[in-house]
Amino acid sequence: MNKKYLSVILFGALMLGTTGTFTSCKDYDDDINNLQEQVDGIKADLEALQAQVDAGKYVTNITKEGDGIVITWNDNSTSTIETIKGDKGDKVTIEIDETSKNWIIDGVDTGICAEGKDGAAGQPGAAGNDGVNAKSPSISETTGNWVVYEWNEETQQYDATDTGISAKGAQAYVVDMGNYYELNVAADKAGSTYTTVKLPKTPTTITEVEILGQIQKEANGSYSMINAWNEATINYSFTIVDDNILSAAAAWNKEAGVKKLVKGQALSTLTNSDLLIRVAPAALDASQFSFKMVNSQLSEAPITLGTPKAFTGLLTRADASANGLWTVSASANEGETYKDGAAYKAKFEVGSKSIAYALQEAEGFTSTYNLAFKNVQVNMDANVEALNGISVATEPVEVPVGQTLTFTFDAPVYVYDAHLDIADATILRWGITDINGVSFKVGKLADEITTTEFDVTVHYVTLNGEVKTDVITVKPTQTLADVTTLASQNIEIKPYATPSKNTATYDLTPMFDALGTNGTTLWKADVTEVVQATYEVSAQTGKATKISDAITYSFDKSTLKDITKVTIDANAAARTAYSLTDSYYKELTFKDANGEVLNVVRVPFTLSIPALSNVLVKEQVVFGGTSNGKAYMNTEDNLGTNTENKRISGYAFHHAFKNFDQAFVNTAITFAIDPTQKIGNTLVDNNYAELSNKTSKDVAIKLLDNAKAYHTPIQIIIDDAKYLGIYDYSDEELAANAFTLDVMSPIEQGNVVAANAAGVSVVATADGTALVKESDFKATTYANVAYKVFMDAGFGTDGVATEYSSEYIDNVAFASANANVFKVVDENGDVTTEGFPATKDDKGVNEGYIIVKPANAGYEATENVNITVTDIWGYSKKAAVSVTVKPSTAE
Repeated sequence: MNKKYLSVILFGALMLGTTGTFTSCKDYDDDINNLQEQVDGIKADLEALQAQVDAGKYVTNITKEGDGIVITWNDNSTSTIETIKGDKGDKVTIEIDETSKNWIIDGVDTGICAEGKDGAAGQPGAAGNDGVNAKSPSISETTGNWVVYEWNEETQQYDATDTGISAKGAQAYVVDMGNYYELNVAADKAGSTYTTVKLPKTPTTITEVEILGQIQKEANGSYSMINAWNEATINYSFTIVDDNILSAAAAWNKEAGVKKLVKGQALSTLTNSDLLIRVAPAALDASQFSFKMVNSQLSEAPITLGTPKAFTGLLTRADASANGLWTVSASANEGETYKDGAAYKAKFEVGSKSIAYALQEAEGFTSTYNLAFKNVQVNMDANVEALNGISVATEPVEVPVGQTLTFTFDAPVYVYDAHLDIADATILRWGITDINGVSFKVGKLADEITTTEFDVTVHYVTLNGEVKTDVITVKPTQTLADVTTLASQNIEIKPYATPSKNTATYDLTPMFDALGTNGTTLWKADVTEVVQATYEVSAQTGKATKISDAITYSFDKSTLKDITKVTIDANAAARTAYSLTDSYYKELTFKDANGEVLNVVRVPFTLSIPALSNVLVKEQVVFGGTSNGKAYMNTEDNLGTNTENKRISGYAFHHAFKNFDQAFVNTAITFAIDPTQKIGNTLVDNNYAELSNKTSKDVAIKLLDNAKAYHTPIQIIIDDAKYLGIYDYSDEELAANAFTLDVMSPIEQGNVVAANAAGVSVVATADGTALVKESDFKATTYANVAYKVFMDAGFGTDGVATEYSSEYIDNVAFASANANVFKVVDENGDVTTEGFPATKDDKGVNEGYIIVKPANAGYEATENVNITVTDIWGYSKKAAVSVTVKPSTAE
């Protein structure tokens, strides 16, 4: 039976067990104004509650305190929802009768069962119908009464029964939906409508499930989509067990402990067992959820889905996001029987049309209906292929003593069931133990008998319905120790070089410890050769597969009996792509002169590439330990000029990263402006800013709109990065190395102030004017580097400076803030904005200055001089410096 219990908590009183209390109000007229105010307040509380959920919080407890509901969040903070208050109305109890399991409302047996509906009995040999979930009471929008439900077998729907018991005025109730609570609070004064908020019990709840397709692993370690839903459907094959198959399987069915074959049974398989799905939010742990396949009538497909496993492999389909990806194994249900093949196909297809299926989470969340199946009959045959990876084609198969030995098949997905048959005398003679399925262990060599081999019979049934028997001859060989596995090491792949730098050296002490003192003595005396093989261990399945590769090994001594260390050389991985998610081990099998196995050593290793953050090492002076760079422009980055004959504003990336030139020696990197960033409603890329040379060490950002892009953090992403031309950095690592550049002028971000904190003070000369000199000002860049505001370089033949000593300065303008106080004038007394440059004579350099002329030279006058320093990019630093002009009599 498929049951689902909904625990309902109603306030008034908090339900305990399966009993709840509702407060029902028959007449709200006397308190209408007060209640409306409460309703408005509750609405605001619920909006705040929803905001907590949207912020990622989840619920650990719900309790009732007085007239309120107290919700405890995962950070131990609480939220209180005050429900509608009032002293009118009766209490209505709702409970489930312990004997009849019926809904009991206000002491009245409704006659409607609160438990799930049992599945209907199947015909002999056939499966019964699925059970049906129970449905909890609800409130009628028309009558305001409590409504209960009963399943109608004929219509395959719920029939609703109005109990006549009023629910109006019920203040609040909570339904436990499994992985979240559903909080319902009265939304109006009559209690006829309710506001609902979902309160998750876990950090996140599913908001979206997208079925991407079926997935398979490629030889290079990446994964590809073999059946994506815009291209194909899941192919399946099947055999229906008939009288002929049953007749051939008569002896099989009499064996103990085997999976029997029955008439009408569907032996079925899928062409590929792993589905790739995307679950949102990406932070969700999908392994905590279970799924099934349902059609639009919510009937379940005869398919069993496994627990979702996080997918961390590299997809070759560029349009598949690597965020929130999970694999789900899918297999055909076993043991189900059908009238014939047409009845089984009807589960997947109607005529020539495929039935649309969706993934449904156990608590009800359902994906879109884009899953489909197609019958493609293939020969579902299988044969015994190997014993512990050694082919059975050449017998006898030599196996070590003391290790678990397992037979494998060339097409394991087509094997319905299999087991071993080993003679009792053989078991005794060879000390055979741990016979389980198609695995066993040889305990000893038969030293006192002439035979050195024995037979193992493998019995199995294929999905074709064929019962098969293979007899394999096995020859145990001597062994001094079991398999010794050394501690794994990681090899970070460096560029190919001779001698190789892609090595890891292991101490063989654990191997000799496993051999023991006597075993080591025998090993050193007998060892004559070593046979090597490389295995790749899938990060997804944990399965080890023997591969052909160019990774080598070497010992520290030339004679085997003297070795103490072994070195793995993965120099080949610098030229040929290996998986960076799977692991590897080199298996070294040591043998004696007769070819007998003495022992086996496994040398595990993983391969990695330098972290992208170690390739793009941020300069502390630019990023300050963050990812937000302050990009102060400099004259070195001559990125051209604009239409105003000013230099183009920009910044070369090599200032922001250490050894930036070297970053491109082994890694191809492509930078880009984030294509989603906007200023206002306009995209930044190619409108306000652009990147030049985005794939080289000369990459730079250019501002196309100085007004809007200046001093605005521009988001830079790593669009692509490939190490040694063969290893792609993951999307996660690319995203983690994104950064911003805030392009600024060193002048505009600097300061111009009076050299003296009290301001500038000068004395007028006899003609009523005064000179304000270079030494009266203090001008600095953003980095507090001083510069001069008057020209003081490029002296001509007349001894007058023609250039600014700071390469950043284009021009400097001066003006009085109030001409009624004093003016900035030239040597003729006319108003000017230009300063007088420094001059040079035989006595030295005379500093630059401006002339200020007070309106009344007889009085002390104080006013600001406005200084505008414009740089070569067109940005200006504006400053006001207080200047006091004292009359000449002040001396």
